[in-house]
Order: sequence, then C-alpha cells, then structure tokens
Amino acid sequence: MNYKIFGSKTVDIVIEMGLGACIAEWEALARELGENHGVLVYERAGINHSDKSDKERTPTNIAKELMNLLDEIPHDEKLVIIGHSQGGLYASEFCGLYPEMVKGLILLDPLTTEDNRFKKELTAKEFKKSGVDKSKNFIFLETLTKLGMKGFVKKVMCQAPPFYYANFSKEQNEDILNSLVNTTHLRTCREEYRLAHDDASLKNMVSKEKYPDIPIILVTHSSEEAIKENMEFGGNSRPFAARIERLWQEIMKEYLGYSRRAIWIQAKKSTHYIHLTEPEIVIESVNTLNN
Repeated sequence: MNYKIFGSKTVDIVIEMGLGACIAEWEALARELGENHGVLVYERAGINHSDKSDKERTPTNIAKELMNLLDEIPHDEKLVIIGHSQGGLYASEFCGLYPEMVKGLILLDPLTTEDNRFKKELTAKEFKKSGVDKSKNFIFLETLTKLGMKGFVKKVMCQAPPFYYANFSKEQNEDILNSLVNTTHLRTCREEYRLAHDDASLKNMVSKEKYPDIPIILVTHSSEEAIKENMEFGGNSRPFAARIERLWQEIMKEYLGYSRRAIWIQAKKSTHYIHLTEPEIVIESVNTLNN
C-alpha cells in the first residue's frame, strides 16, 4: 500500500480520500495539518501507486485494509478520521467497525449508503443529466487510454477537477495525470464505485441503528455554488440544478442520524473539493475534535 506520513511519525489523523484521488491532491493540507499532528494519507489498493488486492473493493473490505495498514504504523490510541466524497463511506465504515480507535470522524461532502436514491427518485433522463453518475467518466478515460490517446486525456483533464480548484506543483500535476491514464487505477475506480452502490455490499456495513455514538462533523458544500456549477458545466436549468442540490444535501445529512454527537457545517464558497478551496474548515474541525 502506497502511503505517506506528514509531520509526526506517530499518526493521529488518517485521511481517506475520494474516488480515484492521489496523495498529491491532499499534500498541501496534510503538510499544514502535519505542523501539529502525524497525518497518514494513503492510496487504496489498485489506486495510483498501490498494488492491486485480490479482495473485492467493498466498503467493508477497504475499511479492514486500512486497519491492516495501521497495524504496521505507529499511531495514537485514538485517531481523527477524515473522509472525503466516496472516502467518506469508507471512513464511516472504519469508525463503525473500530470505534475504540476513533476520537472523531470528519466527513467532507461524503457518499452515503443512500446514494442510490438519485437513481430511484430521478427518471433515467434526469439521472443522466444530473451529473451524479461518476462511473462513465472512468470508462471514457480507459477507452481513450486504450486507443493511445494519453496525451489528449491529460490535456483535457488538467482543466477539470481537482486541477480546476487548486494549483499543484509540476510533480503533483504529473502524478495525478499519470493516474488518469493508468488502466489498473481506472478499473479499480470503476469497481469501487460499483460496489459503493451495490445493495448487498451496503447491507454488510455497520447500520445507522448499530453505529457507535462517536463525534461526527459533517461538512457539506455551498448549495448556491453547487447550483451554479451544475448549471454551468451540466447545462441544466436552475430549477433542475436546485432540485438535484436539495436531494444531495438531504442524502449527505443522513450522517446526522448516526450519532447524537453529530454536527453539520456548510461551506460558504466551496463545491465538492472543500479540502482544496476551504482547507481552514478541515483544520478547524480537527481542532474541535482535539479540544
């Protein structure tokens, strides 16, 4: 498993990244947090520089693999777990399985076990227009890569998230872009996405009713910014974009029912990449859990 520890060699913060994310995407924030902490950022099996696993890419298996990694690394008795996007689903499962190890959970625009509501509550045409389905992106990238169009893929993707939200170094740019033309990485992303929406896999996760009463800080994106972005890049009308946004926020707020100690913060100027556009929210959330 490819990983990096920032700051203290003894880990007290673990970052579970979003779908297909590389360490380079989180390096700036991890370094800042590392001024006072030991921060573990790792690439899941099959992602970027990490070797493939023979285990299915279910949320439960991924949470257990993180535990196996932590068994090899010096860490505090209690950890702050940060999960972004689909990584939020894996982070929440880790905390459900190993609550004795958790000081608190920070969820940034997280995927939930209820994400299939989009497909159930929208028509097929609306679902396609919504931009919710991420699996097609990886199929498209893999197809172009197989056709020998790696240069074209990199040229197009360097204008898309996460590059759209942050200025990375030359080395960071190269690392992220290389992952996007890595067929093992792309196939792993597709499999992670599929199993994160698979009813059988989701039923095996720790349920809301049995979830430990741990501190949870849920951070969701700015609704107004998300609506604007949906209109601009999805070509959707404002009423439709607003409808998608209401459902998205409602689904993410499922986590507020997981613990009596769950609180909600809404970002003021961020869309999905809160850690890049408002990293101070993450830092403040870590401080809250440590006080």
